[in-house]
Amino acid sequence: MVRFDDSLQVLVRKVAELLGRDLLSTGTVLRDATGRLSFFCSAELDETMHSNLTEALRIELGPYAGKDRVVVSSSEYGASRVLQDNKAIKIKVGDFLIRLIDRRIVGADWLRAPVRLAPPPPRFVFSSIKGGVGRSTALAVAASALSRQGLRVLAIDLDIEAPGLGPILLNNDTLPEFGLIDALVENGISSLDRQFLADLIGPSDLSNGRGRIDVIPVLGKRSLNNPGDVLSKIARAYMEDIREDGSVATILDQISELIDYFSDSRQYDAILVDARAGLHETTASAILGMGAEVLLFGLDEPQTFQGFKILLSHMARFGDEGAVPEWLSRFTIVQGKAPSELESRQRFADQCRSLFADLGLVEKPDICNPESFSQEIGFGDIEWNDEASDEDILPKEDYQYLEPLAILDDPKFKGFNPQAHTDLLESGVYVAAYEQLLAKIRATIPDSLEGINP
Repeated sequence: MVRFDDSLQVLVRKVAELLGRDLLSTGTVLRDATGRLSFFCSAELDETMHSNLTEALRIELGPYAGKDRVVVSSSEYGASRVLQDNKAIKIKVGDFLIRLIDRRIVGADWLRAPVRLAPPPPRFVFSSIKGGVGRSTALAVAASALSRQGLRVLAIDLDIEAPGLGPILLNNDTLPEFGLIDALVENGISSLDRQFLADLIGPSDLSNGRGRIDVIPVLGKRSLNNPGDVLSKIARAYMEDIREDGSVATILDQISELIDYFSDSRQYDAILVDARAGLHETTASAILGMGAEVLLFGLDEPQTFQGFKILLSHMARFGDEGAVPEWLSRFTIVQGKAPSELESRQRFADQCRSLFADLGLVEKPDICNPESFSQEIGFGDIEWNDEASDEDILPKEDYQYLEPLAILDDPKFKGFNPQAHTDLLESGVYVAAYEQLLAKIRATIPDSLEGINP
């Protein structure tokens, strides 16, 4: 019995066998919302080949064959629209590169290619596969550290169903009238005016420096004064918006537009975004749609690497074959609650490097075996090849940006509540645990930090 994980490989192998690699690569595979598959050929198939391929795919795919049409020639109804659809993604299936259109009821934002680096101010997304890894605490520490250096920081909470950044950075006096959830709900009814957008921001009193921390929480005063309506808002927050021109704005579009509105380098030096844990649709908007530096938090646990593999396997599909994807240079894994022992942290780092290599995102390092060299060969006996290219001779690029950062486990930050214990945001308290993370963030905004002591 063919299952979901088998179906795409079965179709690809059969099409390649009967039509050849070229027609497979120039055609398009359509997976409908139920998971059933059809192949749209870029050429006109004669009646015999059309019939043979259709019969073969129906037999091989079983219930995963498209119900109406499993094979569509280029001149048939609807073929040109599918073949020219710019939402198709290129993915590798075995040794074959194909075009795939993946129709989804939910999760469609994950099919978007990552946008390129956004213009200043720089954006930092704090994300994780699981909760409880110190992600929100790290963001609060980073916001405080930057503001104490005179920088203007905007912190945004995207964790709609488990908001935490607002209570950490704001109190009852500084909480704004509205929150992110109100922006998503109201945006579906009418456009957001300047006054409403201004009422999304609350000023944190935890900066205590020359800079400032502004916060867009998930929940504002209106929501907390009407808690019985919050679940009703959540139910509507993820809905697509239908624009006046008929276009559809997904939650990725809505959140990206909101952040673009506030991304004014005259107002802010850095934007820090707390993404929802897991692989939800809002996580797609944070990781794919912002052009941000992505900080992916995790603990040294099997479930962490299982989640990393799922996310990175999907991300690996975006980019030209054989080239290092642009988004990879903005992707950093952060080991949360890391042990002080270097050997233990090194084990985590080794697993991360192996994961990137296994997924083909970087080349596996060449391992030199001293025993493979003859002791009798002298320098003068080595064969010289003037025609060898630089790429063949020079060492491979060392992707140092893929080295994970570590936030050391510090009991002082358990039950983190800087509203009650403001001393937790004194630099002398957090610098030892968060030194690597803060150095990474500071290095990304050097112009703003010039002349400022850390």
